[in-house]
Amino acid sequence: MKRFLFFGFIIISFCSYSQTFVDDVDRVAVVVIDYCVDNNGKRYNITINQEKSTYKNDGWQQGCLEHFKKGKLIYPMKMTGECWQSVYYFVNSKYKTYELPEEDREKCKIFHRGKFKYENPAYSETIMIRSKRRQIEKGGLGGTQKYKINWTDDHKYRLESIKMSLNKDKHKEGNLIDVEIIEVLNDKTYLYKAHITNDDSTDIVFGLITKI
Repeated sequence: MKRFLFFGFIIISFCSYSQTFVDDVDRVAVVVIDYCVDNNGKRYNITINQEKSTYKNDGWQQGCLEHFKKGKLIYPMKMTGECWQSVYYFVNSKYKTYELPEEDREKCKIFHRGKFKYENPAYSETIMIRSKRRQIEKGGLGGTQKYKINWTDDHKYRLESIKMSLNKDKHKEGNLIDVEIIEVLNDKTYLYKAHITNDDSTDIVFGLITKI
């Protein structure tokens, strides 16, 4: 697997992995791995969370599990005494080069402000509040995360990470995340792709966001 940034934009993973392009999902599906970290920074109770995993291919699930077990935590001593999740993404291959048609871009203005949620079971408790210049995400394992937001086009915006409440994520502050809406499903939900522009080790990731 390639390396990729695991975010929703919540960073609750132990390192960065690539999304995998497949043909047996409509848009985006995930494999969620639960794990805990002991006081010595070692992982234990590593299991696939079947309730939150939407990609059910057993071979790929086991591959994700083995890949995770071979990996290392970036900041293990900042994660001790807690349980976490790691997420692997599976994206329909048609979205590799997919772009939002120009005639649909104005529709994205409805997403510039409001309250939103991620259509990802791993982030089911996270609520996003978006105003003209700020985006705040609260809830779930990601704690509270604050961003500056700048819309560069009707369907494109940039997020600057300005505050991460979790100690293990403090190094993410200052990251610049470019986001592009590539499909509008309806007047509530859109599909995005995003990447961190100031970190060459990260790849593009995809997800669905719904206005609530």
